[in-house]
Amino acid sequence: MMKKWIAMTLAGALALSLAACGGATSSSSEAASAAGSEAASEAASVSTPASTAESTSGEGVVGGDPAEHTVEAIQAKGTLVVTTEAGYAPFEFLDDEGNVVGLDASLAQALADDLGVELDIQNIAFDMVVAEVQAGNADMAIAGLTPNNERKQSVDMSDMYYEGGQCVLVLEENLEKYSTPESLVGENVATQKAAVQETLMAEQFPEAVPLLLPDFPQCIASLQVGDCAAVMIDTISAEQFMETVDGLAISDIPVEIDPEEGGNSVAVMKGNTDLLDWVNERIAEYKAEGLLDEWFEQAQAQAAEMGL
Repeated sequence: MMKKWIAMTLAGALALSLAACGGATSSSSEAASAAGSEAASEAASVSTPASTAESTSGEGVVGGDPAEHTVEAIQAKGTLVVTTEAGYAPFEFLDDEGNVVGLDASLAQALADDLGVELDIQNIAFDMVVAEVQAGNADMAIAGLTPNNERKQSVDMSDMYYEGGQCVLVLEENLEKYSTPESLVGENVATQKAAVQETLMAEQFPEAVPLLLPDFPQCIASLQVGDCAAVMIDTISAEQFMETVDGLAISDIPVEIDPEEGGNSVAVMKGNTDLLDWVNERIAEYKAEGLLDEWFEQAQAQAAEMGL
């Protein structure tokens, strides 16, 4: 299924990368249609974000009021609004019925259940998930977000609920060719726009040519057809792709990352200490109970079964 999906999405990859997923009013179905994915275009529609922000930097974003997104405020309105981008298995992806599933979706549902409210999970462009929280259109973002310093300028980040490394993914036949940082000089290296890998690439491989695409499946598609030499991606997702896509391998090229930033956190509005403290308490409980590991294993198995 992954190979079929990749072939179908490849045609739209360059156009989407130029558009930079800036359409804040696009639903998940509309975005999938633009990518040429028939499977995703059959997904159920999701809530539409109202912000017109264009990046996770916070520039031009009108900040919302943290008081409207406290634990008490969320319980009063009866709904937890969470933004994500469902193209990042096993963290978040669409099942055969168009539902957002994966580790992050399980975490979001557990948080909603503990609050005693309904979950409204919004599947939008990745470079919008944080901006929607800033603007006050969502209570939190759970989208495989790394708690790096740049992101912390825009939102507050929870304790990490998942920890993992980063790597460089190449074609197996090119393992020897691309085995050192110097081998990427002048080469196209793909990654997801606005993801932490974009920053890591600029810092650690400044002489590589960044190819920024809306999601990692399109990055893998570009790698397969030779539009790029490598893909910067987290190690777990790389291993997931290697299970379902022939001919991929993790290069020996090292990717350094601060241990305090080497994982995923929940983003809440800047200054919303009430919700942040509550989320951190829940994450600690889920870890102690082994639930996060359980959800992660379930997500991996489901993604593999779907060929993602």
